[in-house]
Amino acid sequence: MDDNQLDKISNLIGLTIPRKYFAAMDYHLDWIYASLYLTQNNPTGRVERNFIEENEIETDYQISGAQEDIDFLLAFVDENKITHIVMIEAKGDSYFSNGQLDSKNKRFKAIFGNENTWPNVRPHFIICSPKKPQKIKIEEPAYFIFKNSKLPWLELDMGNGKNKVTRCIKNGEPSNNGKHWKVESRF
Repeated sequence: MDDNQLDKISNLIGLTIPRKYFAAMDYHLDWIYASLYLTQNNPTGRVERNFIEENEIETDYQISGAQEDIDFLLAFVDENKITHIVMIEAKGDSYFSNGQLDSKNKRFKAIFGNENTWPNVRPHFIICSPKKPQKIKIEEPAYFIFKNSKLPWLELDMGNGKNKVTRCIKNGEPSNNGKHWKVESRF
């Protein structure tokens, strides 16, 4: 990443990001929990899943087996030996849904526990899009990473002259159930 982007992220999380860091795209939430677990425990075999009964359905929010991920992950160790995990969820052409963010809220609660579960780890969550979201409402109780339901927002510059692929019906009208597709101008 360029220094300007790192400085913007640093300002949002209130820390200076060193220029030595780990970065990944489409990083699964299961991998985050497994990595945290493996740094604290040294399992020699299978690890029993942690099921939570919710609405008569057993759910494992730590290791779900689902494809839920973070669009961009940035991790670094600060001068006090604290590992910071910055998770950025990005939208270029769509919008943030409350359902998606509620799901992340539940997963973060299970993965990170409370502020003392992983004493040397501090998670941070940022949303990134061309326009600042206006109608975000996190289901209560919101996990501490959501900072009282106020999500740090990073502007995504999409540039000009971009195209996108849209599903459509035969006459070109956009439709999620369309059997055709077309390329149209994004900006």
